[in-house]
Amino acid sequence: MTGSRRGFLAIIMLAVLFGFSSGPLQAAEQTQPVFKIGVMPYLSTRSLLNTYQPIADAIEKRLQRPVQLLTAPDFDSFLERTLNGDYDLSVLAPHYARLAMVDRGFHALVRHVLPIRGLLVTARDRPLQKFSDLRGESIAIVDRSALLAIVGSVTLAEQGLIEGRDYQFSQSVSHSSALHNALTGNNRVALISHTTLVLAPPEVQARTIVWQELNKIPGLFYITPANTPDTLRRTLRDALLTFEKSANGQEFIEKTRHGGFMTPSTDDYRFLDRLLPETRQQLKNRPS
Repeated sequence: MTGSRRGFLAIIMLAVLFGFSSGPLQAAEQTQPVFKIGVMPYLSTRSLLNTYQPIADAIEKRLQRPVQLLTAPDFDSFLERTLNGDYDLSVLAPHYARLAMVDRGFHALVRHVLPIRGLLVTARDRPLQKFSDLRGESIAIVDRSALLAIVGSVTLAEQGLIEGRDYQFSQSVSHSSALHNALTGNNRVALISHTTLVLAPPEVQARTIVWQELNKIPGLFYITPANTPDTLRRTLRDALLTFEKSANGQEFIEKTRHGGFMTPSTDDYRFLDRLLPETRQQLKNRPS
């Protein structure tokens, strides 16, 4: 992809995030329908753009039409835009994907082979010794309805720690910022994805220690709206599987540690269906 195209995609992402108008840039692309890929904002905007650009390039090449790589300011906005059909393809956490499938008829194309690894991390110079050390402390998370927060609260409850009584969750704008808050002492611990730590700068990794790892969770899902034609779904799935085998795909897999792609299993759906009541409850509790 040319430098001008990358510049166009970067400006579009800023426009979606912050309400800027792309003006003439959009007009220039009106000769073909734009295919929109939405990526859940689990990393900073810059990291998301750099990480998922190769996938956007591969799909653009396969479809022979312009592609926009988009995200949103927060999880709530992203999920709302996904459910509204604002994206032609969404990359998101599995519990949100399952919610979209059950409630809105979305279709899952693939998920990443490697599971999502949730980590409880602290600053290396302020390690925890036992779960009871968390009493009276705060844990940095991205969003209370996020999958890691839901699984994290269950894990801590199994250790006798109850949210609101023994500890507090403190929301951050991204996993990267949650990690920063733990390292700077704003929060005692951060609950982040393993990918966040892998993609963090070496100096940040050196200051971080993994205290606990949560149960492994099905990897990120790639889903399309209910009204997506079957032929397009098959083309997209084939494009992703072809990308996986390419040099750029192997580099993406190595960088993200997500693994390749696979069809979600019955066991995946069974696990995620158990999380749907808590997911809906947390979304319902959000201020309007």
